[in-house]
Amino acid sequence: MFKVRFHLGAGEHFMKWQVKNVKTEYTEYIEPEKFSIVMHGCKLRNHKSTAQKINDGANKTVCAWIECETLHISARNIPSSPIDWELRYNPRVKPWWTDGMGDGDYDNQEFDCLWTEGRKVLTTKICTEEN
Repeated sequence: MFKVRFHLGAGEHFMKWQVKNVKTEYTEYIEPEKFSIVMHGCKLRNHKSTAQKINDGANKTVCAWIECETLHISARNIPSSPIDWELRYNPRVKPWWTDGMGDGDYDNQEFDCLWTEGRKVLTTKICTEEN
């Protein structure tokens, strides 16, 4: 099991994807401009009460991530397709996971496959309609 989130803390890992192996607690940081992360068996996680406090004006803190069973990190060469579907998380805008239009509450939604493209988290509508 892995946890993947976008790291916004100050320092050398600012604006990188943080990938943590839950079992071993090994953590690595992935540069979004150079690499993509392909994740399988995913679930969008969020501490809604913490996210609501941030939405109300509190300082940002870690409150959301993607859990996945497996992942693969590769050079960023995954082509976008017309059926890509973006998922977003910014508790200043909405205190839950949304789609690329800012609609819906996707907290705890499960996906067969998610991948990163830069700072974006993508899936396909086909994949999500099967869940």
